[in-house]
Amino acid sequence: MSNGGRRLRLATFAVPLSGNKGSASMLLGLRDAFHTAGVDAHFSVFSYYPKRDAAIAAGMSDVSVHAGHPKHILVLLPMIVLRAILPALVPSSWKRDVDALRDSDGILLVGGTTFEDSMLYKVPWNLLAALPGYWLRRPTVFLSQTIGPVRHPLNRMLARWTLSRARDVHGRGRRSDAWVHKIGVEHASYQPDLSFAMAVPAFDDVADRNEVVGRFRERLRAEKRTFVGFAPNSIVFTKAKKRGIDYIAFMAGVMQKAHEQGHFPVLIPHSYRDDVSQIHNNDRSLCIAIRQLLPEHVDHFYVDADLTSQELRAMIGQLHLLVASRFHSMISSLSMGVPPITYGWGDHKYLEVLEEFNVPELYATFDALDVAAFAPRLQRFHAERDDLSRRIVAAGETVKPQSLSIPDIIARAIDAGGAR
Repeated sequence: MSNGGRRLRLATFAVPLSGNKGSASMLLGLRDAFHTAGVDAHFSVFSYYPKRDAAIAAGMSDVSVHAGHPKHILVLLPMIVLRAILPALVPSSWKRDVDALRDSDGILLVGGTTFEDSMLYKVPWNLLAALPGYWLRRPTVFLSQTIGPVRHPLNRMLARWTLSRARDVHGRGRRSDAWVHKIGVEHASYQPDLSFAMAVPAFDDVADRNEVVGRFRERLRAEKRTFVGFAPNSIVFTKAKKRGIDYIAFMAGVMQKAHEQGHFPVLIPHSYRDDVSQIHNNDRSLCIAIRQLLPEHVDHFYVDADLTSQELRAMIGQLHLLVASRFHSMISSLSMGVPPITYGWGDHKYLEVLEEFNVPELYATFDALDVAAFAPRLQRFHAERDDLSRRIVAAGETVKPQSLSIPDIIARAIDAGGAR
């Protein structure tokens, strides 16, 4: 991809740099793909955590942060109109946000799960995040989304209206791609999760500069046992609770089973916020509750730190296996060749990625949360670990280069022009 020496300007919605490390890894993977391609690009990140993200982006010369919470977009939309007809009336803070969009070459929707029947409350947000690009007639692209199932009439109607107006739509698995075509949107294709393009630092470099990771390295060197990670998910917790399933007891139970089978458990919050009263994009409170249920004799390591997405991935690469509920902990595991024993909340969200890596047997729905049933699964996948890892690494040789092709895909969308 060549931009003729001009800095490309791209705006993103629905991915913060803080809280959910999966969202951050998609944004960082997008940024790293452009770095790898040698394309100079600036990213205007419309975040629902603008203050925290601005602090993180302070050292990034190619990133600026703007307010992108739904309540902000509800104000941003009329400001777009006002900027066009009476610009003198637009406050300077909003002028900066509107101009970042007006000056952008393309607008990228990078949220994780879009137009999914079991998350109807997110459907208005999926539409709202797309409107600034449509109103300004900027090339708008849905990048590497989980899309579907789309059976609910309201979801189907709004999904078709929204996605049909985007320049391109990319499902991050074959199942998502199929759902987009089922609702009559033909300009859709499969594109791997953006975070597969994220550059991962050397583990020892991370351990040298981070105290918590340094202590983890000490345990790695001291222990003769294999290390099995556990990454819980507040979304799975909430959905399991509605079904009367004790997810916290399950996670504590499977950590104990791993310990009994001779492994060393590692508890990893893959979404992290200091405020444990907030469960959205935050697995820290779950980890604390899980530890309270663990018997004292279950020796384990708890990663109680706000690590970056890159640091988390480097750590996960040191594991023997990962028991994953948080989706992007599974992605990190696959990226590093570590088999993820996965308990998810949206079957095709997880399965379509595991299928791409030829390991669908690693998946079970949260309805199957049962400690007794987990024990033989752990024994089986421990025995098959080397074969599973070989399959994952072999598939990654196709998936990772494909994820790095995203700059060319975006360039073609920009060349094709504005909204459909």
